[in-house]
Amino acid sequence: MAKVSGARGRLIQEIEGLSEEKVKVVADFAAFVRDREEWLATLEILGNKQLTEAIRMSRDAWSQGKRAEFVKLSELNNPWQQNV
Repeated sequence: MAKVSGARGRLIQEIEGLSEEKVKVVADFAAFVRDREEWLATLEILGNKQLTEAIRMSRDAWSQGKRAEFVKLSELNNPWQQNV
């Protein structure tokens, strides 16, 4: 087998010899790790009092119909989109 570089390649090599049952365990663990990262990011945001207050205020403004306080996505300068 050719040598694969990087962590993803190593993971693929490691699971190749496992039974289907064990591959499912690895997949479940990977999903757990991904979900945990998402929860930690959420907790980080919720731990930032200024940010949570800004989110709360923007939600209130939106629900009160204050649409003029918001910028349309199309009006933002998107660095990933080329001007055509």
